[in-house]
Amino acid sequence: MNALETTTELPESLSSQEDSVYTQIPIGKLTLYQSKQNFKHWILKKGFEDLISALTELLISISHIIDLNEKLQKNTKLTLEKFKELIFEPNDSNSTKNFPSLIKKVEGSLKQPLKFKSEVETINRVRRCLVHRNGVVRPTDFNTENGLELKWWFWEIKLTNNGQTKILERFDKVTSETKMVMNEKLKSKLIKENQRIEFNYQEFNELALFCQRFGFDILDKFELNQN
Repeated sequence: MNALETTTELPESLSSQEDSVYTQIPIGKLTLYQSKQNFKHWILKKGFEDLISALTELLISISHIIDLNEKLQKNTKLTLEKFKELIFEPNDSNSTKNFPSLIKKVEGSLKQPLKFKSEVETINRVRRCLVHRNGVVRPTDFNTENGLELKWWFWEIKLTNNGQTKILERFDKVTSETKMVMNEKLKSKLIKENQRIEFNYQEFNELALFCQRFGFDILDKFELNQN
């Protein structure tokens, strides 16, 4: 996304090799702005899919462990061979579950409630809109009265130098005299009906870091049922 903002011209083709059979000339004559917008929308769609896919894979892995633990609880007297068979027994049931169902299943094996569940669910709603409606919000996407609201938590870092305080930005200088304070801040973005979902480079990076925190929260609170 950052590179896209600095692009100033379109390539003549999609291949740099002469006489390549894969050389493609765009069918439609789009302006530089139109091409950049199309590519940006594709990047956003792919990016949100990757965020939810990564969390889904984590939830599937934990669900497999939960299922295996339940099998071991029911079969307390096993030979080594039977134990191996049980471990390597195919189990694709979790792979067919959707994201909300997986969260619900994993929640039953957590020591404490998930801290960021509702916020991550808004990320999944944005992903669904990007995938199924090309990022244009419709009433079916609404999670508030007048639109689709995305929420995420972000660590905001403030620097104090010579009595002046500012939010940390790229290329800011930090010295031994600099005082740094981190505050957890809830951010939100509302996309109304018929508006297209838009995010910049900074916002998407914040979402990626937030999804990482959600994953760590799951792992920290995960505990197998020993009953």
